[in-house]
Amino acid sequence: MSVRSFLGIALEPHVRDSLEACMTSISAESPAWRAEKWVPSENLHVTIEFLGSVEDTALEDVRAAVAGVCADARAYPLSLDTVKPVPRARAASMLWATLAEGDSPTCALAKAIGRALAPLGFEPPARPFSAHVTLARARRPRPIELEALEAGNRSLLERDATEKRMSVRGITLYASTRTRHAPVYREIAFVPFAGD
Repeated sequence: MSVRSFLGIALEPHVRDSLEACMTSISAESPAWRAEKWVPSENLHVTIEFLGSVEDTALEDVRAAVAGVCADARAYPLSLDTVKPVPRARAASMLWATLAEGDSPTCALAKAIGRALAPLGFEPPARPFSAHVTLARARRPRPIELEALEAGNRSLLERDATEKRMSVRGITLYASTRTRHAPVYREIAFVPFAGD
């Protein structure tokens, strides 16, 4: 049986709470975006690599490859920065939360994991890796008002620094099950960094 799966960094509850407040602020300012596909709070994460459908018998090989990378990794801080419309505000397909801290080590980790997974037959992503948290996806590209972005950024700015910051201590292998409303994520394995 195959499992739709991906690798990611799970966000701690207080970081998800900060992002949820940010999303509420944006949707309050933008009726057009209110009906778009907002990521449920429990699903917020930093994607390291989307794996697609993986045979359940191969998931242990994936976990072992990730463990090899994590054996050389150490915990590092991650903190939220600002909201970014992707690819641009005039025709945004997604809204991302960017990182103030943790961007470089997360990018390095993603590259190392990509190299470790290549011998298992996983193709490297077509686009360059960018560390972020996806907040919303538009059904079709649409403008996002400057006022809405400012409201979201103000919400993040006003949060205490400790509410936007966490320590990354490992990588999670997730199963993703599609439903009518939003995908349901289930942790298959948590792979800790060495010494954690």
